[in-house]
Amino acid sequence: MSTPSPNGKGGETTRAYFMRGLFFIVPIAVTLWLVGFTLNLADAWLGTALRALVSLLLPDSSASLEAASWFGFVVSVTSVLVLCGAMVFLGKVASYRVGKEGLRLVDHLFIHIPGVNAVYRAARKMVEAFGDGGAGSFQRCVYLRFPSAYYTLGFVTKEVTEAGTGRKMLFVFVPHGPNPTGGFTQIVPADETYDAGITPDQGLQLVVSMGVLAPESLPKIGP
Repeated sequence: MSTPSPNGKGGETTRAYFMRGLFFIVPIAVTLWLVGFTLNLADAWLGTALRALVSLLLPDSSASLEAASWFGFVVSVTSVLVLCGAMVFLGKVASYRVGKEGLRLVDHLFIHIPGVNAVYRAARKMVEAFGDGGAGSFQRCVYLRFPSAYYTLGFVTKEVTEAGTGRKMLFVFVPHGPNPTGGFTQIVPADETYDAGITPDQGLQLVVSMGVLAPESLPKIGP
């Protein structure tokens, strides 16, 4: 009986260590990239206005402050905080009738701008689908056969009745993993789907994690 050579075993060990290191560093790198992207985006939107405000309030010190290495970071963080405050304020305003009417007017304006309306509609639908954890748009999770004989996870968005037969039909969104903002919408007979036994939030976690966060056991799939 042959035994693996030391070199082969060492190569396998090196690959295992590499994969462990990769799995360790990727979440950190993605998090740092996302933080940097957010800071840069907020600075691009509000940084100029904040720098102008500093120059107005502190005209004698503005030059020395902008020359400091930490000043740009402080402006970026402040921009993020201002944006978060603005979003909270808009959410508060939108809870009142006057605010709702104003936001409806803005929505109507963007919808009627040629070229911009297509992008705005797509972004609006995506936000409506995923902005509240999926709870507002996804009724429940089901398993269905798609695209072949094997089952996949889908999210029921609406139940309708087929004209003439009275059969219950489901609109089921099958997302791409790990990015659930894209996918396919299927119209499936209700009796050809099976309840997944999980909430829409748990279903989204499964899709984003590509099954890593799957429960230890699944409900019976099939008749």
